[in-house]
Amino acid sequence: MNSRAHHESERVYSTALSKRVLTPLGERVHRIPSVSRPIELLVFAHGYAFNPAAFPLWPILVYALSYCARSSSSSSPRRVACARALVDAGTYLLRVLIVLAFTEVGKASFATTRPRPPGVEGGDEGGVRVVRRYGRLVGSLKSRHSFPSGDCAQAMNLCMFVRAFVPVDRITLMGNEMPLDVVLFGIFLPGVAFARVFYLCHWIEDCIGGILLSWILHRTLMPAITKKLMIELAPWLDSLTKE
Repeated sequence: MNSRAHHESERVYSTALSKRVLTPLGERVHRIPSVSRPIELLVFAHGYAFNPAAFPLWPILVYALSYCARSSSSSSPRRVACARALVDAGTYLLRVLIVLAFTEVGKASFATTRPRPPGVEGGDEGGVRVVRRYGRLVGSLKSRHSFPSGDCAQAMNLCMFVRAFVPVDRITLMGNEMPLDVVLFGIFLPGVAFARVFYLCHWIEDCIGGILLSWILHRTLMPAITKKLMIELAPWLDSLTKE
């Protein structure tokens, strides 16, 4: 692991908040020796969720959620629900690319180092032997620099997109019906952030930076792009309702 002095010399991590709170807390997570396999499988699922190899599942999920919600709650023909679900999935993909571009610009600009090289499955952290059974998978196909976290940025992007565009208010999780906001922002997003730190891919500051980056983009650039896209697609969607 990089020395504490080197870590704190990087401008992202040089604030009093980082030195006194965030970095020590991140180190505590890094030094968790190990967890049981079932628990680590759950953590792994969050940490691997936005790996390039797993990413194609998310547009499919957006399409499925959108189609099911629209086809069950609307008297419109199913082709309309299908078309709108395709638009939702396409809009989501566009936002993914925008977030990815800004994330990579941020990584190149700050050029911060990761807690460990990507793909480490075990080793010593501050004198503590840590075991990460799925470290190689979680760290695979990742860029060199740490800040901001691309996975957390994409997790926030997905959560905000689903909340804004997919007409679903509640979702069933492990047999219990829960508000969508709780599932997205109270369980899934923190789970991704924790997993990225647990697998020594990131510091807590990286995760906060990725989440804030997506939030800013969704509040500034994204609405204008989405509005223009919907204006372009409006004639096509209207034609479907008249068929």
